Amino acid sequence: IGKRYSSYRISTSLYTSRGLSTSDDSAADKLASSRAQAVFGILPSYLIDARSIVQYSPSTPEGALQLSVAENQLSELPVSGMKALVEAGQTEATALPSSISDGIKLVEVLSALAASSSPRPGSDIDRRTDVRVFEPDMIYYQPTQGLPSLRTALASYLQSLLKTPRDLNAENLVVGAGCNAVLENLCLCLANPGDAVMIPTPYYAAFEFDLVARAGCHIVPVNTFGHQSSPLKDGEEIGVGMYYPNRSSLDMAYRRSVEETGRAPRILLLSHPNNPLGVCYPPKVMKECIDWCREKEVHLVSDEIYAGSVYRQKDDNGDETFVSALRLASSESSEEGLGLGPYVHLVYALSKDFALSGLRVGVTYTENPEILLPLQKLNDLCQISSQTQLLVERMLCATAISDDESKGMFVDVCLRSNQDRIRARCDVLQSTLQKLNIPHLNADSGLFVWMDFREFLAPLESGVTEANECLESKERRERQLYLMLMKEYGLLFTPSMSMRNERPGFFRCVFTAASEAEFELGLERLKNFVESMRNQTS
Repeated sequence: IGKRYSSYRISTSLYTSRGLSTSDDSAADKLASSRAQAVFGILPSYLIDARSIVQYSPSTPEGALQLSVAENQLSELPVSGMKALVEAGQTEATALPSSISDGIKLVEVLSALAASSSPRPGSDIDRRTDVRVFEPDMIYYQPTQGLPSLRTALASYLQSLLKTPRDLNAENLVVGAGCNAVLENLCLCLANPGDAVMIPTPYYAAFEFDLVARAGCHIVPVNTFGHQSSPLKDGEEIGVGMYYPNRSSLDMAYRRSVEETGRAPRILLLSHPNNPLGVCYPPKVMKECIDWCREKEVHLVSDEIYAGSVYRQKDDNGDETFVSALRLASSESSEEGLGLGPYVHLVYALSKDFALSGLRVGVTYTENPEILLPLQKLNDLCQISSQTQLLVERMLCATAISDDESKGMFVDVCLRSNQDRIRARCDVLQSTLQKLNIPHLNADSGLFVWMDFREFLAPLESGVTEANECLESKERRERQLYLMLMKEYGLLFTPSMSMRNERPGFFRCVFTAASEAEFELGLERLKNFVESMRNQTS
């Protein structure tokens, strides 16, 4: 369970190539389908290791600190500078719990909005005379793509967040139960079973499960190191530019897709801001990918789930760090929507920017008329409850009053507060890494830092270089280091080979997945690890 293909070929063939029995006499076959039996084989193998270890808690202080799950515990802190909340259409502040002398927290805002009996933000207030927390029409079937008033609120929010040149068309939004659900449905509508989905490496490990388990897509990694202007040398520090996809790397992955599937790839999936790198692709890189996809008639799907967690808004040159694919792909000549055409699509969710993964709210935006109705119908299988939709709509439409009496949309105030905290936490981690002389990418977005631990890998065998090391050796050396970090030093990071990185020894550290005390403990354990390893080799 959890073994990976040595060729990295992840597709529907997994059902027959995992060594699973197809005999009718097999006990497993009688109790479960081959698809069910194959599920564990698609999951990242490191998850099995992580579940087998005792994790840190006050009662198990020697346990491993969980720094591999992309969650943001900083969202549990009060929203900075906010003193009151006003619901849409109301003039008086919303009643909040009395125990908020230390500041208003997101969970308290949600609690108040969930209990609100104010008219629905998108309703015709003048016609409402009998207002309840749970409205009568909410017990019946709802539009599969989401309530019209929620989609209107989301379109307004995304237009502001992504800085699109014009308003998004709410009719082109589909709201489903989380980003993975809407992404899977989008791929079901764009690709046939066995069709290739190209993803630049390293990539979010769960993409393989999300796109393979039911959609049956074939993942083709887009390797970038060998397609840059300067060749990468053994032991050389790998700068952020080495990870950028370009025409050369995309052409190579295109040819590989044809070789492996017998047909052209259907989708290029980009994580922007990037998970696990913790950086945004520069606009010129995104534009090159958009242009390439349109020329090749390959669908570009931009996963911008961390768009509201860009905490360094400008780069060293003063240019914008994050520019959405929707903004870059928009056409001024369009009379309706953004003018994206049929080949550019967006997925987003509230799971990261607001740490609301438990609410399961994901969004697809497309201007491809051929897939809009199928998307809406497929969403029948992953709709969000009417009560959750109303809660999210209230949150998106609420106003925050700051300490200086200024007013602004609650979501904007909340995001700014969150970005400030993420940046401060990231600065502490990166300062520690610099003092320890650990190479890493300078993060500007997301919840993580990409760290280079190649120094601590077991030595390569005689005659083997980083450039020609086989996959088995890469996985073996990195797994040895991963298990050492987890079992001996109590540090649970995400290993790079699970994300198809081209070189072993890199780890993703989710620095927001811990309380302040746990984060400080993690830094101490990290220092102890580095010092201990270097003392052994000195």
